Amino acid sequence: MNKGEILKFGPNVHPALWGQESWEISVHPAGPSLVAEGARAGESLADVEPGFPLLIKVIDAKTRLSVQVHPNEETRKLTGGDPKTEMWAMLEDGVIYAGLKPGTTPADIESAVKSGRFEELLVRHEAKKGEAFFIPGGLVHAIGDGALIYEVQQSSDTTFRLYDWNRVGKDGKPRELHVEKSLKAIDYALPVPVPSRDVKCPFFDFRQLDLDGELELEASEGCTVLFAADGSFSANGVEVANRTSVLAGPGEPVILRGKAHVFATRYM
Repeated sequence: MNKGEILKFGPNVHPALWGQESWEISVHPAGPSLVAEGARAGESLADVEPGFPLLIKVIDAKTRLSVQVHPNEETRKLTGGDPKTEMWAMLEDGVIYAGLKPGTTPADIESAVKSGRFEELLVRHEAKKGEAFFIPGGLVHAIGDGALIYEVQQSSDTTFRLYDWNRVGKDGKPRELHVEKSLKAIDYALPVPVPSRDVKCPFFDFRQLDLDGELELEASEGCTVLFAADGSFSANGVEVANRTSVLAGPGEPVILRGKAHVFATRYM
C-alpha cells in the first residue's frame, strides 16, 4: 500500500450454522477482501498487501458457536494447520466462554464430550460492551448465543471443534469433532482471560480510542486497521460509517476526525 492510503472493502460475509461472520480485512485464500472504491476498486487485498498477517472479523452469533481451540506456533507441529491467536472486543453485552476451570484434565475433557456436560468445565463470562478478551492459541473457548463480537486474529482458518452442544448440522447429523487434535492443541497452563480495554501481544496491538474532534495516529511501519465501533469518522478524509472498517497504509500519520468510538489495530 502507498503511504497514507486508505482502503475500503466490499462485503465479505460468511454464513454459518450459528449465524454469520463478516471478514472485514482479509488476505486469506478462503475469503480475501476486495477493494470497493478508488483506483484500486476490484483488486484483492491479497495482491495489494500480500503479507498482511491478520484477519479481522465481525461475528454475529445468533446461536452459540462450538467449543473450540486453535493451535499455536508450537502445537501446530503436532496438529498441523496454521497457528491462531486472537482477541474479542464486545460490540454489545453478551456471554462468552473462555478458559477451562482450574484442575481440568484431558480425561475430564474426554468424559465431558461423551456425557454432553462440557459446559461444566468452561469458564463463563458475562461480558460487557467495550470489554476485550485475549484468546491465545491453546485456550479453549466458545462464543455464546446472541453475542456480537469484533475479532482480531492471525490470518488462519484452522479450528479444532472440541464439542458442539449436542446439536446437528443441516444434514441432520452431528458435526465432526476433532477431539484428538484438540487435546494436542490445548495449553493447560494458560490463565483464564480477564476483560481489558486494549490488547497487545506478539502478533497485534489493539487499542480503543474515544474520538471527539480530531486525533492524529502516529506513523507506523505497518498498516493500521480502523473500525467504527460506535459513531462515524473520517480517516485522512475518507469517511468511515458506523460498524465498518478501513485499512490505512504505513509510513504517514493518520488523521481521524469525527465523534466515534474507534478500534485501531496494528500488527507487530
